[in-house]
Amino acid sequence: MKHFLFLLPALGLAAVLGAQPEHDTWFYGFKAGVTRHQINEVQTTIIPDVFSEETYQTEHLPQLGFAGGLFFYHRFYKSRLAVQPEILFASRGGDFHYTDNRDLDYTIQFAYQYLSLGTVVKVYPAAGINFGLGAQVAFNVAPDQLKYTSNMPELGPDLQIQQSLREVLTGRNDINLVGQVGYDFNFGLQLEARYVLGLSDVLETRANGFNFIENANRGSGFQLTLGWLIEFP
Repeated sequence: MKHFLFLLPALGLAAVLGAQPEHDTWFYGFKAGVTRHQINEVQTTIIPDVFSEETYQTEHLPQLGFAGGLFFYHRFYKSRLAVQPEILFASRGGDFHYTDNRDLDYTIQFAYQYLSLGTVVKVYPAAGINFGLGAQVAFNVAPDQLKYTSNMPELGPDLQIQQSLREVLTGRNDINLVGQVGYDFNFGLQLEARYVLGLSDVLETRANGFNFIENANRGSGFQLTLGWLIEFP
């Protein structure tokens, strides 16, 4: 699926080369790009309070991924407003890194993937420059995509611990607010840079013997895409 989505901008280019959007016309288009996303508060979820924070160090690290999909576009007649419904596939995960005074070093990678449905409303203050605000409902289509690696397999094989973590920590669906800035070129190209703010807990903690607790783990990140507009016949 990912390889197919990478081809969408090229297919769109062939269809819209030379096309220029009109204000009162509906368009559809394809977009593809990269994401930089992270999941917060993992430390609170998996490290019990009985452990002194002076004995360990943690980091919540962003993860690079892919974003792409189909969108629709309409610029209202004689208006600075436009509406853009979307169906997007995006990688939105994050890495959690842990080290302690016993020289234990491990990383948990949450490689979640989402299918998002949403709409962005755009405002055009001048020419093709635009600012957008919208919302998405994001369905996690890979809720068990967790990877564990450590420097001490003698404490337990990484694959065994990984499988146990997958049964305890499961990805959830999300609701996102989206803010963006973009530029529409007059031959059909769209450039968009957006910030995606997660409003829901994206990590479910099931009953376990690790002393993990249920906690609000929200995600956030950036997305940069290029898209092509194709006028409806």
